[in-house]
Amino acid sequence: MKKIVLIAALAVASAASAQSVVAHVNVDSLLVQMPEYKKAQEALQAEQAKFEAEAKEMNAELEKGAQALQANAATWTDLRKNQEQQRLQEMYNNIQEYMQGAQGQLQQKEVELITPVLEKLQAAINAVAETKKVSYVLDASQSKGQVIYAKGGINLGADVRAYLAK
Repeated sequence: MKKIVLIAALAVASAASAQSVVAHVNVDSLLVQMPEYKKAQEALQAEQAKFEAEAKEMNAELEKGAQALQANAATWTDLRKNQEQQRLQEMYNNIQEYMQGAQGQLQQKEVELITPVLEKLQAAINAVAETKKVSYVLDASQSKGQVIYAKGGINLGADVRAYLAK
C-alpha cells in the first residue's frame, strides 16, 4: 500500500514538473538589437548634447566674468568686487540648478522613450512563450544576474527576434 501511494506521488510530481517548462532569453541582447531602442538612444543623445552645449555656453560666460574680476580686481573698489563675486556665485548656482534640471528632464525623456520599447519586447516574449507553451521565462542578461547557469531549458532569443521582425 505504501508503495502504491509513493508511486502515485512520484507520478503526480513528475507530471507536474513535465508541465512546467522553463525558458530563458537575454533581454539586454534583444533590446539593443531593436531599431526602436536605437532610435530612442539617438534621441536621448541628441537631447543630452543640447543640454551640454547650453551648459558649456553658461560656463564660458562664468569663466569670462571670473577673468574680468581677476583682471580688474586691483582697480575696482571692494564694493564692486563683492558685487561681482556675488553675481558670479549666482551664475554658478544657476548653472548647477540647470544641470540638475537637465538630468531630471533626461531621465523623464528616457522613461518616455524606452517604456514603449520595453512593452513591445515584453509583448513579443509573452507571445513566443505562449506559442512555445512555456510556463516560466527567465532573463539571462548578464546585467540582471537572474540566470547564472543556462544549459538546458529553451532559449527563446531567436524566436523573439523573429517575432519582433514581423
